[in-house]
Amino acid sequence: MKAFVGSGGRGYGLITGTELTSAMMRMPSSQATAARRQTRHLACVVALLCLAPTAAFAQSLQTDHVRAQLISEHLALVPGQSMQVGLLLQHEPHWHTYWMNPGDSGLPTTIEWNPPRGFKAQDIEWPLPKRFDVGGLYNFGYDDEVLLPVTLAVPADAQPGTRAHIRANAKWLVCREECIPEKASLVLDLPIDVAPAKPDPRWTKQFANARLAQPQATAWKGAARLDGDRVVITLRGPGLPPADGLDAFVTQKKLFDNKPPNIRKDGDALIVDAGKSEYFGTSPATIDLVVTAPAPAGIRGWHVQVPFTDASAPAQ
Repeated sequence: MKAFVGSGGRGYGLITGTELTSAMMRMPSSQATAARRQTRHLACVVALLCLAPTAAFAQSLQTDHVRAQLISEHLALVPGQSMQVGLLLQHEPHWHTYWMNPGDSGLPTTIEWNPPRGFKAQDIEWPLPKRFDVGGLYNFGYDDEVLLPVTLAVPADAQPGTRAHIRANAKWLVCREECIPEKASLVLDLPIDVAPAKPDPRWTKQFANARLAQPQATAWKGAARLDGDRVVITLRGPGLPPADGLDAFVTQKKLFDNKPPNIRKDGDALIVDAGKSEYFGTSPATIDLVVTAPAPAGIRGWHVQVPFTDASAPAQ
């Protein structure tokens, strides 16, 4: 490696890595440490400056319990098209982050995007959640590795041959038994190209898994009603799964008590019988229900909107 270095008013010169190492060995320890830090920083700058016009750059950050990274499904962005990007979270064993409805405790992960002018990032397309029992409290979210995908709209006037410098500030709460708020300021740098974008082979699996983890739309019909301290949902329609192994979640807070619901088949109907939240207010107009089932590649699931038969006002 060769680097430009400077000292006081003598300007900058080009030296080799061997010459730089030899010079640092002759320095006092404090100066050598500072020089090594500057050299590492310079190496990062040189690496960025030397990126080929078609190369994609994604920065990662390791916190105490999560590695976070912005990634792109494709190696480049195409003017006028919508492309898939996302926040990849890799958790330490036994730690988890949260879904849009976190359950009894926790906070959902947030992403504040700062893309170039004209670019627009949509909301997180939330994957199917898991249920975590933490000392009798039930939380909903993700462990191991999860990709939170987002659709990025590229403006039609984006200039081929330039690069899109996409910044995002991500915040999440990561929990085992204790919970720790963490955050990261991340960068995704992608070229703009008129040619059809090629998939980035590093992330093909992650985006494929993220699509499988999206709840499927259904043609199911149903209704929800209160039965004492229970919320009972009856579903009917084609493709209802067997009841064994099913779980159910609602996107709205303060409806269910977050304990695992009782799910059973009754003839051609699927019954979801859940405890009513102690914070339940007025009945909502509809319930956004997500039903999940175990699958060889993790979990699969379905989304259905169910009207409340005695609805009086939207839930808070």
